Amino acid sequence: MSFPHTLVRLNPYEGLCLTADDLLTEQLYHRRTLHRHSLFLHGYGIVQGLQVELEQRKRRYTAVIKSGYGITRAGQGVHLMSDVVVPLEVPKQDGEYVLWLFHVERADPDSSRPVYDTDEQHEARIQEQCAPRLEAADQDFEDGVALCRIRVRVGRMVQVQLPVPRAGRQSRAAESYLKPRVMEFIRLNKKALDALFRTTVLQEMSIGSFGFYSALVSAEFLLIEEGTTDRVLYRTAGTLIAFAHDFYNPLPSTTDRISKFTEFVRRVNAEIPAPDQSDETWLRWFESFERLLQPMQKLADELQQTTDAVR
Repeated sequence: MSFPHTLVRLNPYEGLCLTADDLLTEQLYHRRTLHRHSLFLHGYGIVQGLQVELEQRKRRYTAVIKSGYGITRAGQGVHLMSDVVVPLEVPKQDGEYVLWLFHVERADPDSSRPVYDTDEQHEARIQEQCAPRLEAADQDFEDGVALCRIRVRVGRMVQVQLPVPRAGRQSRAAESYLKPRVMEFIRLNKKALDALFRTTVLQEMSIGSFGFYSALVSAEFLLIEEGTTDRVLYRTAGTLIAFAHDFYNPLPSTTDRISKFTEFVRRVNAEIPAPDQSDETWLRWFESFERLLQPMQKLADELQQTTDAVR
């Protein structure tokens, strides 16, 4: 993370003749200092709020954007003071798009003043506002905050539940798409283990089963913290899959469903990225992790219904 510009501030002295450019330089110095502070200490992305709900009415689409605050890649704060409803035109080309909230500066028309020694009028104030816009997913912008992903296909728009960059600490993990999936994986595995503990199946596997259960409980405590980053959620999911592999792999295939789920876990475990891999690589792997939830739900329900208590 770096800036292409060097900080320059005004060096005042007695007798200095100030110009408009001098005042702009002084403003720019303080603004860029604030931008660096925001970016290096808090990162870029959504800080608070700015959730998006895509709605369709009679083939017309609107995006309801909740109020909130975000930081652009340039460190500029973007504040949406109240909820807004944004009409969306369906792009002609199919593909994936991103709804952005851009920082916009406009001259305040109510601040017009006469220009000295002329008959001209000029705005003396700048308003900082924000404006949403839908752009192709392969484009990136330094003056905007990515709000959500939208997939367009055959004239239809569908909101894609994938994480976007987040900054700061307020409500970050609680709003992340990743966290509920990891929590659901923990819940379902605990449900399956609770059922299996009522049988004699685990008597010869006490160490592996207790290790897996301990990992689930530890992850559950870890995710209570709302400041948990998406990166930590990725790594938590990877660690749980490794424990799940060590637990389910030697488990007797008493049913076809257990056998199939064990094979799914083997595949996902074999594809866990290295710790130094990028967030994009971890996100692609997380899609495989998420697909485990449906067979896990069926396995947990079956075990609840069919396992017998130890006599």
